[in-house]
Amino acid sequence: MKFFIKRIEFTGLENIPKSGAVLLASNHSNSFFDAVVLCGHYERRIWSLARGDVFKKPLAKKALSSLYMMPMYRLSEGKEYLGDNDETFKKCIELFRQGEIVLIFSEGLCTNQTKLLPLKKGTGRLAQKAWGDNMDLTIVPVAITYNNFNKFGKIVKVNVGEPLQKEELPQDATEGLYLKEFNRILSDKLNKLLDVPLPKPSFWKNPWYYIGLVVNFPLNAAATAVSRKLTRGSVFFDSITGGLVMLLLPIYWILLGLLIYFLTKFM
Repeated sequence: MKFFIKRIEFTGLENIPKSGAVLLASNHSNSFFDAVVLCGHYERRIWSLARGDVFKKPLAKKALSSLYMMPMYRLSEGKEYLGDNDETFKKCIELFRQGEIVLIFSEGLCTNQTKLLPLKKGTGRLAQKAWGDNMDLTIVPVAITYNNFNKFGKIVKVNVGEPLQKEELPQDATEGLYLKEFNRILSDKLNKLLDVPLPKPSFWKNPWYYIGLVVNFPLNAAATAVSRKLTRGSVFFDSITGGLVMLLLPIYWILLGLLIYFLTKFM
């Protein structure tokens, strides 16, 4: 990640409890890369909810589940799969009972944008169920901001807000009113967290990125070209580019080392 992200800055990490059940409620502007940024930079294990269509093939489902990912299906992915969301919902509640962290993207879909989209009801329903069962669940809003979505080298800001409190919600309201108020409060918190300046790049903040620009240039260029071809018109550029770099970097270094070895040996 240090070779792909030019600069990343976290603020408010102290708002995530070191132990106990946590629901991270995040915006979602950069596909799978959002989860990589959060899960790859925090010391506790994080279970994340992901778009359900990528779980349809058995091998993919097994691989994604091993990475602590759970499917969440939308109507556009097939009405016959919506019932599987109940199982995912139950698993989230069980994870809360075990004191785990679950990451949910509260907008429910991903588009490359800097503004918050209207929130879906899933986050509020999880909160209402857990709090209704008297669980000690902490709901933490998280905002991720990027300087771009289609270029190599990211500047990323992750702003973690103060938890949303159970007492902020009307306890005797109908489900519809409860969820509406929940989304209003969460939207206000996320919008404030998104309205922050991005950090400025600096060699000394992440020298690996700038060294990698020179050493890894052939791999970076190839990964970028392949990703542009595969993801044209979609939101997956960073996910594919970053994934290719992380997957192929060790192989590239081995080949580069062998090349240097043979050049120095026979010259």
